[in-house]
Amino acid sequence: MRRLTAPLESAEGGFAMLALDQRESLRQMFPLVNGQEAADEALREFKSTATRVLSPLASAVLLDRLYGVADAAPESLASSLILAADVLEQPPGQPVLTTHLDPAVTPEYVRQVGAAALKFLVIWRADGDPAERERLVRSFLDVAAAAEVPSLVEAIVRPAAGQTWTPEERHAAILQAAREIATLGGTIYKAEVPGYQPGDLSRVREQAERLSEIVPGPWVVLSNGVDPADFAPAVREACLGGASGFLAGRAIWGDTVADPDTLGALTHRSAERLRALTAIVAETSRGSLGTSQ
Repeated sequence: MRRLTAPLESAEGGFAMLALDQRESLRQMFPLVNGQEAADEALREFKSTATRVLSPLASAVLLDRLYGVADAAPESLASSLILAADVLEQPPGQPVLTTHLDPAVTPEYVRQVGAAALKFLVIWRADGDPAERERLVRSFLDVAAAAEVPSLVEAIVRPAAGQTWTPEERHAAILQAAREIATLGGTIYKAEVPGYQPGDLSRVREQAERLSEIVPGPWVVLSNGVDPADFAPAVREACLGGASGFLAGRAIWGDTVADPDTLGALTHRSAERLRALTAIVAETSRGSLGTSQ
């Protein structure tokens, strides 16, 4: 396990990984120009700039094939590449509805671009089909195994169609998703911050401890659904509960996309956040192998 995950680890300890694989959700973050959405080239330019500025501060960077990698890893990438192996079904202005495996992400392509790991997102729905989720995850794990790279499996939970959750129901769903998905064999599990409610981190450590009992290997948190001001303390609480770090994007760079001085905002605000998060992980995580290795 340690041999596989070493390229993704921070020198200070744990995982301090940057997510830049957003696609249509990133497009929606750009201001309209003459009523038009940002073009593909704007997404590519932002990812390129963010990679150049922030990758020296991250233990690894997650990029997508369409707008971040293409035929080769960015020359400006100064840390390990994690390649997104998912295709996201996401209508404009809506969250990701479902995912499937990108057929272009083959073992040969992984070697061509020099990816050190692969990542796959699963949308876990309360009324979804567990057998179909298992099929998707196992298909992804087969590709990662054939490419001989570690696999990161990410789960985002959603209620049944037309339903809403209480906070307790959502906390329970995050744990239930982990019981189903994290036990299928991925190298690192990527979870929403367990026990989190906006402005309230009182349950995060306790729920993280419960998640650590479920996940058979290292796990990290993402920043989806977390108020940016809450993310650093949420990472601290999650790591104290057994998480091994983070793989996060918008909490680090989200407010820079529409900034008139994007480069300056990335260089100062985002870099400062990433340094602070890395320090938190180094101070509080239980190590890159998690608590059950």
